[in-house]
Amino acid sequence: MNTDDNSIAWQMVDFLKFPGNLAHLKCIILLNAFWLFCSFGADAQTPRKVSGTVIDSLKDIVSGADVFMIADKDTLTTVTDNRGRFSFGGIQTDNISILIMRVGFKPYTMSYQYREDQLNLFLYSIMLHQEANLLDEVIIKARDKPIRIKADTVEYNASFYQINENDRVEDLLRQLPGVEVDANGNAFTMGKPLQKLRVNGEDFFTNNVKDFIRQLPAGMIDKLQIINDYGDEANFTGMKNGDSQKMLNLVTKAGQNNGKFGNIAASGGTDHRYGLQGNGNFWEGSKQIGLNSNSNNTSNDAGINTNAGAGLNYRDKLSSGITASAVYNYAYIKNLSSLDNSIETVNPGGTIFNKMNSDSRSTDNNNTINFNIQSIADKSYFQASLGGSMVKRNRDANTISNQTGLIMQDLLSNTLSNSETPNLNGNFVWARSMQKLGRSMSGGVTLSTGINQVEDDLGNRISYYSQDKDVLLKDSLVKRFVETENRTNNVSADFRYSEPLRASLDSAVKQNIDFAYFFSFNKTRNSLYTRVNNSIGNNTVVDSLSSLYSSSFILHRFAVSYRYQSKKLNYSLGVTAQPSQLTGQYEGNETRIDHVELNVSPIVNLNYALSDWDNLAFVYGGASTAPDFYQLQPVPNITNLQNVIIGNPNLRSSFTHSGNLSFQHTDEDNGATLMLAMNGSVVEDQVVSNVVLVKDTLNSLKQQTHFENANGAYQFGSTYSYAVPFSKNKFNLELRGTWDYINMVSFANNVLNNNKNINFSQSLKLRMNERRLTLSSYATYNYSSNRYSIALLDLRNIETWQFNVNGRLNVGKSWVVSTDMSKRVNSGYTIDVADPLLLNFALEKTMFKSRQATVTLQAYDLLNQGNNLVRSISDNSITDSRYNQITRYFLLSFNYRLQKFGRK
Repeated sequence: MNTDDNSIAWQMVDFLKFPGNLAHLKCIILLNAFWLFCSFGADAQTPRKVSGTVIDSLKDIVSGADVFMIADKDTLTTVTDNRGRFSFGGIQTDNISILIMRVGFKPYTMSYQYREDQLNLFLYSIMLHQEANLLDEVIIKARDKPIRIKADTVEYNASFYQINENDRVEDLLRQLPGVEVDANGNAFTMGKPLQKLRVNGEDFFTNNVKDFIRQLPAGMIDKLQIINDYGDEANFTGMKNGDSQKMLNLVTKAGQNNGKFGNIAASGGTDHRYGLQGNGNFWEGSKQIGLNSNSNNTSNDAGINTNAGAGLNYRDKLSSGITASAVYNYAYIKNLSSLDNSIETVNPGGTIFNKMNSDSRSTDNNNTINFNIQSIADKSYFQASLGGSMVKRNRDANTISNQTGLIMQDLLSNTLSNSETPNLNGNFVWARSMQKLGRSMSGGVTLSTGINQVEDDLGNRISYYSQDKDVLLKDSLVKRFVETENRTNNVSADFRYSEPLRASLDSAVKQNIDFAYFFSFNKTRNSLYTRVNNSIGNNTVVDSLSSLYSSSFILHRFAVSYRYQSKKLNYSLGVTAQPSQLTGQYEGNETRIDHVELNVSPIVNLNYALSDWDNLAFVYGGASTAPDFYQLQPVPNITNLQNVIIGNPNLRSSFTHSGNLSFQHTDEDNGATLMLAMNGSVVEDQVVSNVVLVKDTLNSLKQQTHFENANGAYQFGSTYSYAVPFSKNKFNLELRGTWDYINMVSFANNVLNNNKNINFSQSLKLRMNERRLTLSSYATYNYSSNRYSIALLDLRNIETWQFNVNGRLNVGKSWVVSTDMSKRVNSGYTIDVADPLLLNFALEKTMFKSRQATVTLQAYDLLNQGNNLVRSISDNSITDSRYNQITRYFLLSFNYRLQKFGRK
């Protein structure tokens, strides 16, 4: 064989420039000596070839890695190309050794042996793991690429965006096109929430995105990756089917994969507002220890809340490749709320109008705990977890309901409710890559059991009126005690096997046949006992309002698909068959419900990288869903006397077909980004309500809700985002919008009702990012329209315009002034609503030499015009809701941030 002696010599000289590489050089020399010894006596053979691809732990290609191939007395070297590929030819021996090195990664060494008749050796996806002890950061100045699209990942280059001294990752996310962070710190991309957090490809503390994007400094981030995550098992085996969740992975700058951080905060303000909060986190690579506690009193969309809580989380590597974690959280929540509802219910016989006011007080005590262990090695993967929770809740609510239109009644009700909900769950997943390259198998088991025990003390007074509501016909008082216990047990298991087809001459191309089996068993047992006071004051059970009901749902899913993977094109095509069985029976009835169904649907999962800047993806799937227990239970639920609910034990399971098509484009030069998505779904045998009107003993009407299976429900929609940065990214203009067309199906008095709903939203946003001044403004238009097929009424439309301007100005070295102004214009609501102008203001002072402490004075809704409105549409009803939200208040807060990242 021929080798370039000079290049090898220079390579060895380069090794000695870096600490620790002397050991790598010794490794090469020893491997040379070993294979020289083994090669004595070897016969001449036909020249062979070896090729492979190199990736990192995020499945991203590693280019520029040094690859050494040692065969007999020869050492060849090459560098991986921009697709992570390498190859060597002319190999005359049966045994070779591969050494791969790249700055920032641990060296990879492995020995291989050719079979007797094997000429080509394909090494698929050699994975390099990050080096914990990195060299000092080396800054290489090159032309920044703001965004790159890589298969399931959109990667943002943090250096392309404006970062100020005290900015957090949350501030950086707000600048990214296609990403939105709301006022509460929840992050979304293309309308989907970011549900999981990793740092440098490793799980980060509790994986809570909201908590940590507010703590981690933006200056330590090199890249932000938004990943379509199918789970660790799918990432290991390559079998990615079904829906994915959005995951945020933060890639830190060199040497920034460790630190100590946290903060202590205290606040107090008007309207009895206060807050105390503290947390501390220790992070040393894979070792993570976190403590947190809080106590506060706030007013938000759900009313006035008093919260207190504490938590502990721990994560560390037990040994090479094995990571264990434990999390415990406790939360106490007290809520006081007042809710106004305006409900309009259409019926073939007329329309029912309901004005409702509810005042409630509730307290919750929540305990959750979870243990997890995980191992990811080159050839195997396993994960096991055990978790549990206990939720205790007490609630006291008073409701006044005034019905007009088709039904003329007033209902005054009081509810005292106590509930306990213990839950226990566990799962185990195992995966293995076999000796034959590309062959793998995996399996898993999930178990869960839970109990929901509820005791309700219900008092109701119903007033019946004449049709003109001038004459009170009767006043009826009813008091009941209802005990409900719902026990649920779930068992699910899955097995997957992948067999590689003939390898392509291009080592980056993989072809597999995938087989999958999934089994699920769900068992529910529900007991309902209703008691009333008799004439002598004793509680007696009402048999007609009590029952013992059980149901089970068994689902099998068989799937076979062909999977093709290459640098640009990845797809899976196949078919799935889903037989299911729904059974049910209740005490006192010998009839046993037994429904067996078979659903067949295709498997389509396609991802096509048109270029480094363009990506097209399509996903289609189908899923069976069993009815809920309350939809099956054939006994009246009289919690609401104006709408009694009675289940239907003859219901069948439903099946949903869903698909999503998305396209992403980034301009290589200026970072302009276009994101498009279209989605749709069709439901077969959907479980829908049938609201019928029945006469009571006074010949008046009341509603009863039953359930039926029906076809005809579907939904189609689209969303897009187009963002253009200009003036060296100091300005960013973004146009964002959504559109949905939904056909909802229900019954009213046994008449099929189609509710065609149209939702449209359009936003225009302009953001300016200067070193000392940040300004953002946007205008949003929302339109919602729905029409019922059973009612010849005008379209029920609501329209809102939202205008917002906010800014942040750094004055001097220690002062920050920020303001936020918004105007909302509403129309179409059935509840009284204003068009509020909201004005907020904040003044912040940085303190101490370390600049880690701040004192902030905040003023919210200075004009006191805020309100909270929500419209919801279900079956044949439209509900407009408004909560008692205190919007004008003043808050003074002190925050001391503790942080030290890296080794400096």
